[in-house]
Amino acid sequence: MKYKKTLSITIFIQFLTCFVYASETELRPLAPETPKRQNQFYYTYVDREHTREENLNNIAGVYAVTWLAYPLTQLKTVKENGSLTKYRHNFGKIVFDQDEPFWNWFVHPISGSQLFLFYRARGYSRSEALTMSFISSSLFEFTVEIYTEPASVQDLYQTPVLGAVLGLGIEKLSLYLLNTGNVIGKFIGHAINPSTLLWYYEGKVRVIPQVAPKQVGLNVQIDL
Repeated sequence: MKYKKTLSITIFIQFLTCFVYASETELRPLAPETPKRQNQFYYTYVDREHTREENLNNIAGVYAVTWLAYPLTQLKTVKENGSLTKYRHNFGKIVFDQDEPFWNWFVHPISGSQLFLFYRARGYSRSEALTMSFISSSLFEFTVEIYTEPASVQDLYQTPVLGAVLGLGIEKLSLYLLNTGNVIGKFIGHAINPSTLLWYYEGKVRVIPQVAPKQVGLNVQIDL
């Protein structure tokens, strides 16, 4: 029986419009006598430019995680089928695998979606996140998984491409749930998009109401 791997990367992403109302007058700090309202958080994505160093660091970080995640999630496969001899033999080879549909059409898209959401959380646009996911997935296929089996043609496109499609759906759903203000909604939103909980997530918006006599508005702070 052939076992398949999961590209485990916690990762990971969202797109939201934050509406802000402000009066025509200049906003000022809360007056001492005005009770403070509870700060609110909105979850969104802020696409930004990345340096070559940032791109390399992100790819290297994901690559390092795959080397740790693969043996941890596929311990039996690594023990039974893996070897340095097989690694050398599989290096540079690519085949059409015969895995069950469950792996190719469910596990890999799920893994790819979290990879996509990781890069979205790091400030990459959707097209850039797809590109970065493809690079990371290819590195895994050609230099990590070959310890047990050759690189797979299906995995090379199903993981990043189907993963991006699924990731986009998760992105929109998680944003909706996270911004409902409902405890259960927030729990589910974080569960399907765990990158929103982690330190590398960019774009969390803090909305602080500011109220003073004849003045009202919102102070919006975006964590980048």
